[in-house]
Amino acid sequence: MSFWNEKIKPHLEGHHKLIIAVVLLAVLAGTAYYFRLDIKDKVIKAKPQPIQSMELANTNFALQAINSPKLNVQEIDRVSAFFVKNGHVFFSMRNPDGSETQVEAFDLKDGALVPYRGFGKDGILTIKEKMVFGMTVDSDNNVYYVKKGVHALISGNDIASLQGSTTATRIAFLPGEQQAYLYGNDNFTLADVKDGGLTNNHPSFLHNRANPFKGGLTLVQVMDDGTVYGGGRIKPNGFNIIGAFKPDGKLIQYYGSYQPTDKDSIYNLVDMAIMDHYIAVIDGFTLKLWRRNGMYLGNFNSSKLLGGDLNCLRLSPLDDRTMLILAYVRNAKTKLVDLKVFRMQFPE
Repeated sequence: MSFWNEKIKPHLEGHHKLIIAVVLLAVLAGTAYYFRLDIKDKVIKAKPQPIQSMELANTNFALQAINSPKLNVQEIDRVSAFFVKNGHVFFSMRNPDGSETQVEAFDLKDGALVPYRGFGKDGILTIKEKMVFGMTVDSDNNVYYVKKGVHALISGNDIASLQGSTTATRIAFLPGEQQAYLYGNDNFTLADVKDGGLTNNHPSFLHNRANPFKGGLTLVQVMDDGTVYGGGRIKPNGFNIIGAFKPDGKLIQYYGSYQPTDKDSIYNLVDMAIMDHYIAVIDGFTLKLWRRNGMYLGNFNSSKLLGGDLNCLRLSPLDDRTMLILAYVRNAKTKLVDLKVFRMQFPE
């Protein structure tokens, strides 16, 4: 009995404590997956995925899956932004209770996403603010986000402006970044930008459900020449269209039919990407494509296009004729939402 108490029992108790510690660490690590992109994972250097050729309306497209670290979230609404700026790929996600948002940056090299260490701390920046919805970066990779005003995170400082004077939720810079549109919650205002602060904020041509978005404006993309593309509903609970406007607000072209039965009608507008000669729109579980001259090409079923029951979640132009697709699928084993990135190239 003495041998048990002096030798065996302490040895077993020590192992028991070690097992408990390991289990706790595993639980905590698993919890982190609910709202973190696993950017610190080493990217296993793998061969680029094969390029697939797709055809629609006698137009050929090239599609390639992008190798990446593990990307997953608890729910798809935790992904608050996905875009390309300055040649870098940015993700932003809210944690489960919305108390903070994590922004992560990647470079796309040899068919793989690798952490861009020049952003934040080793490619990660955390916004410790509740329920941040709209964020972007400027040409110097400074983060701007909208939350009861506009915040610019520059050199470790939070430069706040327009506090309490706007209910907008998103921001889109104009060429040169000396002005920006603020939109969301029926806003579409134009403000001057200087040293991270926004001033002279005033209504612009799509403000307060102006034509043609009587049902609300939800998406905005500003091109290098100042052309503004807006997406939203033509009436409350109605179908959506995409409109192209000159900087003075004159309508150039719209995409999507006003007739619900037409093939090019947009019922559930999720996201859009505008390139030099093509327009892509996520409409529910389909990806619809137009030429910028207004010709409708048709649609791809997301799961058939991407495979593996994946659906399109976000789009972002990569260059003049290429876009990135952020896709998602619920993992039956982990119950998390797995994210996957694809590159889609359009013809000249």
